[in-house]
Amino acid sequence: MTCNHSSGCIHEPLRDFNHEHEHHHEHEHHHEHDFRHTDKKVLKISLIITAIAMVAEIIYGYVSGSLALLSDGVHMLTHSFSLAISLFAIFIAQKELNDSKTFGYYRSEVIAAFINALTLGVSVIWIVYEAIKRIFVPEAIDIKTMMVVAIIGLVVNAITGYLLQKGDMENVNIKSSFAHMMSDLLSSVAIIIGGIIIHFTNFYLIDALLALMIAVVIAKWAWGLLKDSLDVLLEASPVDLNLVKSKILKSGLVLDIHDIHITEITRNMYVLTAHILIERSNLANFKEIVDEISEILEHEFKIGHVTLQPEWK
Repeated sequence: MTCNHSSGCIHEPLRDFNHEHEHHHEHEHHHEHDFRHTDKKVLKISLIITAIAMVAEIIYGYVSGSLALLSDGVHMLTHSFSLAISLFAIFIAQKELNDSKTFGYYRSEVIAAFINALTLGVSVIWIVYEAIKRIFVPEAIDIKTMMVVAIIGLVVNAITGYLLQKGDMENVNIKSSFAHMMSDLLSSVAIIIGGIIIHFTNFYLIDALLALMIAVVIAKWAWGLLKDSLDVLLEASPVDLNLVKSKILKSGLVLDIHDIHITEITRNMYVLTAHILIERSNLANFKEIVDEISEILEHEFKIGHVTLQPEWK
């Protein structure tokens, strides 16, 4: 079996090929570290801001006796947890590969996204439960406190959401933390709109109806994150196998290619193994054939780790 470069296989994510190919892998590795450095920075700042707001709400809620502030403080605790999980996952992902973890720890970020998607799903269930309960058993709403809490939540989540957008938004880990922030931001917007409507119309049912609408949006985000992370964890192919096979066969380098497996370790880190059928007379040129196929796979499909087993006739 042969890897795609004479210097060894690529055991790190490839950089996006939006530039010329003169960007060598060392340069790509440097960019990858730059992205992770930025991701860590924005997550740290977002975590600090969220934690400060959480502590302030819990203390003020306890002192003032406001259940709404206490509840939102606890709610922010879940977002702090989400940010902490994502941040911790990046530190783990940067650990060096070893004889046990031969592809490194990159999938820790995917696991973090999976956990965050599950917590978003739990939030949806809780919101739907509370909304339905409010529809059948209406409760008095303290508009003033509700608006204060919503505005605090809106400001905090708008800031953290803006910061997270400076990270690698194609990374499912960062995307999962951003989804948490956006879900809370939407909730704050809905509360403010609901508060204004209630103030002028006394239509208290709007609070529950808006909550259900927000739950639908969050559920959609949660499902998308859950599906993306599960696809990686269950090793679904990140690219169309038939398209890969067609591209290789059109090159005329091989007679057939079969038993193809393509898996994703993390974003832009794809691994391919396959059997290729070549003419017996081409066995001496096997390395050159593999190099050319690897070039095609890297440029067309961002597959940087290739192992091919030869068969001949």
